[in-house]
Amino acid sequence: MNPVKVSVVIPVYNTAEYLSEAVSSILQQSLQEIEIIAINDGSVDDSLHILNRLASTDSRIKVISFDTNVGVSVCRNKGIEVAQGEFLYFFDSDDILGDDCLEMCYQKMMDQEYDFLIFDGVSFYQGEMTTGFNPNYERTRYLTKNVYTGTEILKELNQHKGYSCSVCLCFIRKQYLTAIKLEFLPGVLYEDVLFTIILYLSAQKVGFIQHSFFRRRIRPNSTMTSSVTQKTINYRLIVCKEIIGHKKEFSDIESKKMLNLQVRNVLKFLIKTLFHSRQMGLLLKNSIDIARLIFQTF
Repeated sequence: MNPVKVSVVIPVYNTAEYLSEAVSSILQQSLQEIEIIAINDGSVDDSLHILNRLASTDSRIKVISFDTNVGVSVCRNKGIEVAQGEFLYFFDSDDILGDDCLEMCYQKMMDQEYDFLIFDGVSFYQGEMTTGFNPNYERTRYLTKNVYTGTEILKELNQHKGYSCSVCLCFIRKQYLTAIKLEFLPGVLYEDVLFTIILYLSAQKVGFIQHSFFRRRIRPNSTMTSSVTQKTINYRLIVCKEIIGHKKEFSDIESKKMLNLQVRNVLKFLIKTLFHSRQMGLLLKNSIDIARLIFQTF
């Protein structure tokens, strides 16, 4: 067998309805030298059966299964641990990837030796989801340089309101990830928020491809579209505290500014969401913790 060029890590939790389409979009990639590390996160639907069936038809699929729900972060970290590819791509089990994404990313990374690169995406609605939440994943049109430092590209994206913390928009050199010892924070939701900001700020060479390879499925009852609860607020607050804690690792002022901005953006979005959903009780209950975190960003 040819050496694995790209390892695609896919956590899977109760997404049987979308799983075959998602995995097929990776199997159909024009780049053939890939492995798919599909990690069943204690699913109670038919997801594991579907994964095993798909694996029986294509040896590039490796299935790992947890008996209980351990969370996306643990699954992705396990994927990093066992990945054989020179490059890593983190994908979700209900989304779709354009057929030539991995090949174009691989070729550009080989040509330029970036730490990682980014590309664009679009959202589409599933079922009854037709309006409302619609994240913008098209942002590379603002970029002009061939090579950025992570801090430079992050600043540029933020200036145009084009930054996205979705790790599914990043194609990453595994050696870089290992060198900076970056993993996903276990036990929380919104783990991308912390992971991606550190990924950017630690990088010396970042590139981009101006193309919408990624298709994000917006569906009911997903992490992104579920109602705000005290539990999900706690996750956001934990992530913000972790980001603030990372400021001591960066000596330059611009990196500290970017970390502070990320915290403020997360909290502003939380306040806006609670206000518009008329959950004033939750907003008041958490106002002191929110204010304290905002204060620490100035």
